Amino acid sequence: MEITTQPAEQQQMNAWKEEVNDVRTEVKMMRERLEQIVLSTAPREIMSKVEHFENRFLRQREVADEMYHDIKQCSKKLSDQPQVVHDDRPVDDYQTIQHRMEIFQKLFIELKDDFNHFITCDV
Repeated sequence: MEITTQPAEQQQMNAWKEEVNDVRTEVKMMRERLEQIVLSTAPREIMSKVEHFENRFLRQREVADEMYHDIKQCSKKLSDQPQVVHDDRPVDDYQTIQHRMEIFQKLFIELKDDFNHFITCDV
């Protein structure tokens, strides 16, 4: 039985893809919680914050989709697979994807913290 090992960069990108999928799942759960608030009789001030978070969740989902796509393309670029040229978006190198992922992680943590504060203090 032959065991193939992936370079550390490929393993890291696979971990990032899983993390991006986890973020998608968490955002979905937070949106569901937000929907519960909308169905309640919350004051108008709360509803404006709900709309604010709805917009942030929508954007977070868009960014997650872009990150997943770009990580996948970068992973293909580093592998020995034949390349498909995408004119719509350039394929970033590993260091650029790593930097973008760090920003993605930081912004998601901020969003999650802000939402948790909203849920515990405002609602």
